[in-house]
Amino acid sequence: MNNDCIYKEALEKIKHDQKFKPSCCCCFITGPTGGVLPNLTIGTVTTGVPGTEGSATIRGTSPNFILDLIIPQGPTGETGPIGPTGETGPTGPTGETGPTGPTGETGPTGPTGETGPTGPTGETGPTGPTGETGPTGPTGETGPTGPTGETGPTGPTGAPAIA
Repeated sequence: MNNDCIYKEALEKIKHDQKFKPSCCCCFITGPTGGVLPNLTIGTVTTGVPGTEGSATIRGTSPNFILDLIIPQGPTGETGPIGPTGETGPTGPTGETGPTGPTGETGPTGPTGETGPTGPTGETGPTGPTGETGPTGPTGETGPTGPTGETGPTGPTGAPAIA
């Protein structure tokens, strides 16, 4: 069986099984007997719209050809059972900080705490300016007379005074 037959059978199977329509009727590559065998590679495979027909297109130049396919999407299958929960993934990066929310109501005042220890005495501040002299106050009462002191010795008698 030569390569032309393999390609022909493959395209016929696609056409029959998948309801594909080739884009041309000359989809088979033939060359002169004993010539270069064609090189067919798969190009793009596109998912078509559900309900549409598929298609196959061959492009390129001999001996290198590319097969592009459009395969319509099949119907959605039934939902399968829920699988087990997977492991927790790593924590993602922290996002940006959101805006600040509104301020809430003020709560009740809490109890007064214990008095803390007295702090150290601070440095003495500078002396302030001297104030004005105030008015003289009232004279106080005369105090009691003190005890009489001792009489001292008599001095020498002096000469009579001249008249």
